[in-house]
Amino acid sequence: MAALLLGLTNPPALAQRRVALLVGNNAYQNVPVLNTAINDAHALAETLGKLNFSVIVAENQSSRAMSEALLALDRMVEPGDTALFFFAGHGFEIRGENFLVPTDIPVVGEGQEELVRDAAYPATRIVERLQARGARTVILVLDACRNNPFERSGGRGLKGAGGLAPMTPAEGVFILMSAGAKQVALDRLSGKDGDPNSVFSRNFIRELQEPGLTLVQIAKRTQMDVRTMASTIGREQTPAYYDQIVGDVVLNGAAGAALAAAVPTPQVAALPSAIAKQPQALAVRPPPSEALAELEALAADESWHELGTRLTEVKPTERSDRWKALVEQAALGELAPLTSASSGSPDERLAAIEHYYPAFASLRGSQRFMALRARIGLDAFGRCFDRSDGEELQRCRDRLDRFVHTAPMSAELARDAGTLVVHKLNHANAAPFFAMAFEAPHGDLVCAAPELETAVISALGSPGEWLEAKSAVTLADQCWPNLQRAIVAEVARETPDSYYVHNSCPLLAKHNAMTGSAAARCRATAK
Repeated sequence: MAALLLGLTNPPALAQRRVALLVGNNAYQNVPVLNTAINDAHALAETLGKLNFSVIVAENQSSRAMSEALLALDRMVEPGDTALFFFAGHGFEIRGENFLVPTDIPVVGEGQEELVRDAAYPATRIVERLQARGARTVILVLDACRNNPFERSGGRGLKGAGGLAPMTPAEGVFILMSAGAKQVALDRLSGKDGDPNSVFSRNFIRELQEPGLTLVQIAKRTQMDVRTMASTIGREQTPAYYDQIVGDVVLNGAAGAALAAAVPTPQVAALPSAIAKQPQALAVRPPPSEALAELEALAADESWHELGTRLTEVKPTERSDRWKALVEQAALGELAPLTSASSGSPDERLAAIEHYYPAFASLRGSQRFMALRARIGLDAFGRCFDRSDGEELQRCRDRLDRFVHTAPMSAELARDAGTLVVHKLNHANAAPFFAMAFEAPHGDLVCAAPELETAVISALGSPGEWLEAKSAVTLADQCWPNLQRAIVAEVARETPDSYYVHNSCPLLAKHNAMTGSAAARCRATAK
């Protein structure tokens, strides 16, 4: 299969260029085929593209095709660059040396190790040629520690248990393997595992997306993730890494730096000999549509408002990860200035948010956008409360309710909305917002909110059928250790016929807090 060159336009100015060759081999001719290797290469390409790498993706590489892909990588590398090579496929170790297996590796039997040496690629040779090109940092990632691909029934296959041997890199080289020495890496956890990526690659790619991590931190976190996941099915797999880089290397710098940068216009080219040899198998990623290309040009110019108004010009069938990245760029670019601007009415600020979400569902997966939405939204509602009274004040409160309830529900947003209402409206009205936190994961964080106590005490003084009172009962029950002392003390101060005592006594009974004057009030209420 041809190698696909992605993102070969000049990237934004960097202290050093970043280039990568990612090989995924599934379709082996004479050894067992694999299922996830091509998916692994493409998934990693998506992530590296956001980290300002120029990327070559090469699928199902024969020995000749892989040579051409490596030559293409050689031509991209300049002195001082960071060069990354990723291989997902079969690997094999012969007398302590690791070889990466192309798809056309011949049938190999007992005593024929030299056939592998001649047809496969020594991993150390790939490092050497990148350093010879002047790469300052070389990163080798091998998801190739699988079962012995040359096993044959009857015991006539090439001997070996599978897995790769340890490697001792030269200075300036970082190596990460999907499993420890002689361990076998898992493609999937089981036949029911629907993840398109291998156990190693899915975890490595996720950790690579975390801002600020060094290569060593990524490796260690991947080790833990993979080891934990493999242990769920009784297997041992602990990725190994070998570090000879002086200092720390951070590929994903300040949070969101890649999204803040202009998205380079991807170009697609196929290596000529691969086209000539396998025209029927060539699967070239189509170039961007005219509409998508225009959006990418707007992103490069940082024309965020115009970009945001034209996102829907791309057909639904073309709304790929590239389009989703443009959606996030437009939203962050247009909305971020609102955090410091003093102009704009609450309605204008909320309309700006709602232009993006929930209009573009992909944004619910962006932590940066959701945090920005919460910050701008709460500021807008604070202004709304300050400027309103009567029915308009109620309208602001109802709209805040809908804002908090928009999926995905966030316990943090509910807590902050309750705090806002305490300060801008009244204490009792804050209870329903605090209670919303328990509709989301980690809702108990609201129990530590400083304003919670005054909100609950105030709301328990409302008629029992009111939402405020019902919410206060829920909060008191869920956060009882934090609120018990204040609730009991207030019962002792209230008259037996007050709403507060009627709402609180069942809580005291439930939590065995019927003591002293509070118990007397509750007994009087029961009569």
